[in-house]
Parts: sequence; structure tokens; C-alpha cells
Amino acid sequence: MNTLGQKIKEARLNKKLTEKQLAKMCGVAESFIIEVEGGRKVVNEKVGENILKKLGVKLEEIIQENIEQKKATDKKLKQETVNQFTPITPQGQWADALANVIKKFPIYDMEKWEVVGYKDLPVIDKKIDGFRWDKLLFIQYKGKNLEDLRIKEKDVIMVYKQEEIQSNQVYLYKLNNKNVVGKLVKELNQIYLLDGKEKININQREITVIGKCVKVEYYL
Repeated sequence: MNTLGQKIKEARLNKKLTEKQLAKMCGVAESFIIEVEGGRKVVNEKVGENILKKLGVKLEEIIQENIEQKKATDKKLKQETVNQFTPITPQGQWADALANVIKKFPIYDMEKWEVVGYKDLPVIDKKIDGFRWDKLLFIQYKGKNLEDLRIKEKDVIMVYKQEEIQSNQVYLYKLNNKNVVGKLVKELNQIYLLDGKEKININQREITVIGKCVKVEYYL
């Protein structure tokens, strides 16, 4: 906001007057005007109003101008505060991810293990959806629909490569030399396949866990 001294100086310059000329008009010393304009001397409202009057400016105009400036400043600060706490839009998140790095992942046919397509995904801090990118693989599901797991033919599954079994999770595993997707349960030293409500005992020597299924893309 403009101070009274700043406004006096601005009005004086608009009138093309020197400090000495204004001082003479107001009946004060030149040094007084210099100190007021420089903010080194504070004058009361009556003195300030008299000086402005000599310059053809009303004190009320300055007060109103300062009120409008304060409103504009408050509005700007409020908007900056709102922007500071506004969540990034999905588009913004995606743009940030693209600015990081993009990896091309092959999608494998689950049965033939042939590449049937590719996925371009953003890698942020060496991770995708919280998983290390170098431990991920993508498969296209083949086989009967797994209704209880909501997995259907041609759905693409993101698999996190690990051999350890965490009970009641969905895994990609090899059983009798065939790739299978299913929910496994580990109880003590025994492994079971959950097929609906049925729990099927699996010989540990016949199963090789490839990884845990962590995400499914549905294809209608």
C-alpha cells in the first residue's frame, strides 16, 4: 500500500514541483517535505491533508485506494493458499511421471510364453505402483474364467516375481510343467490351492512359484 509520504511525493512529481517549491506552498522547511516523503517523519492526518490539498489530492482518495489494494492483496494470498493445498490432478500426476522415465514391458502369453504385446509404463523412483520395476512381468491370462478372482480370458496380469508364498494370495506358478494362476494357502509346511470353496492339496515338489499377481487389467 502507498504510505502518505509516498503519495505526497507522487502527487508533487505529477505537478512537476520540487521539494523546495512544495515546502514554500505549505509554509514548511524543505527538509520537512524531504523527510515526510522519505518516510522518516510521520505527520498527523491534518498536516498530511493540508499538504495534499495544496497538490489537489483528497485524503479520502488515498484511503480508498489503500483499501482496494488491501482487498486485492488479501484475495491473492487466499488464492495462493488454496493452490498450495490443491491436490494434483491425475493429468498432472501422469505428466510428472512421464517426465521421469518410461519403460516398455513385454506382455507374455501365459501358456506359450510368447510376446503378444507391450505396455509403456512410467517408472518413479525405480518403482511402478510401489513395486520394483525390475521384478515385474506381465502376462495375458489363458484358461477358464476365475470367477471368484474376477479374472477372465485375455486379462493382463501384473506379476511381482517372488518365490515366497504369503497365505491367501493370488500367484502365477508352474504346476506339472503348466503355468497356472490361482490363490494359494500355506499352512505349516503344506500348500493348498483354493478353487472356489474347495481346498486342494498340492505336492510342494511339483509346484514352482513364479510370482504374486498384484494387479489385473480387465478386458471386456
